[in-house]
Amino acid sequence: MTRAVLLPLAALCLSLLPLPVAGAPVAERPLPVVDLNVHLPYQLVAQGRSLTHASGQADAPRLRRGGVIGVVLPLVGGERRARPEPAYHTLYRALWAGPELRIPGCRRPGPGIRTWLALEGGATLAAAPTSAGLWATRGVRLFGLVHDRDGELATSAMTPPPVLTGLTPLGREVTRKVYAAGGVVDVSHASEMTLRDVLEIARETGAPVVASHANARALAEHPRNLTDSQLADIGRSGGVVGISFHRRLLARGREAELSHVVAHIRHVAKVAGIDAVAIGSGFEGGITPPHALLNATRFPRLGQALADSGMPRHEVRKVLAGNALRVLCPSKAR
Repeated sequence: MTRAVLLPLAALCLSLLPLPVAGAPVAERPLPVVDLNVHLPYQLVAQGRSLTHASGQADAPRLRRGGVIGVVLPLVGGERRARPEPAYHTLYRALWAGPELRIPGCRRPGPGIRTWLALEGGATLAAAPTSAGLWATRGVRLFGLVHDRDGELATSAMTPPPVLTGLTPLGREVTRKVYAAGGVVDVSHASEMTLRDVLEIARETGAPVVASHANARALAEHPRNLTDSQLADIGRSGGVVGISFHRRLLARGREAELSHVVAHIRHVAKVAGIDAVAIGSGFEGGITPPHALLNATRFPRLGQALADSGMPRHEVRKVLAGNALRVLCPSKAR
């Protein structure tokens, strides 16, 4: 068959192929995701489930299908809950028993989802202020100082106003010890005064501040959400804000949708810089996410929605994983 015949035939065949469908997934292989707040320890310890069969939101198989390459697992929920040592040992045994999640997360990439730990609530550090270094060696990267009520270290975002104090003297001591140990303070549940005090110490030490799961108060009024000035301060510290998928933090008084997640991401990027935005879904912690982000397998929908909103691909990659990795693994070798 001659070239003159082959070329028109090839063109005809190509014309018969289906055109791309608007709104189709970005790619077969999803963009990588690092989630700063996944409550698998709660499912494992409190609910008697496993890392591979949790509530259906973000167990290991679903994380993999959604392109998740790294997660931060919180060990403690607040001052009134059990001490973290038993939960830590239970979690560690589960991590080592299977290849799905790999700790510590800053090793060179290999098989398994890279895993870091977090302490939520300040009771552990209040009882043992010098233990920050120990917990850092155990894989804890993010240290919360307070949860849903005032504690020995700091005042909470959920305390009714007026809140006139932030860090206690012990809280200031512990904050400095966390940074000295190479950890990062997480202000997700901190009052405005606590956040102010943490930022002051972070500036002194040249360290970042993280809000692993919080959103923009300008878009959804909630005590846990952050004002524009707070977002900007976290960005200037070199830290990140992990956007939560919890409907109460996304849209007050109406059903939360994927568009609300995109709006919070773009708002934080506008006021704090694109390098200050990350993901902190809150999956497996009893949250109600938008239906389009019902579980971790749907992370590609978020990547597509960000791209559809006009965000360049390299910025989408920063939001989904790059910014979180920069804070979790500050050394050049990730």
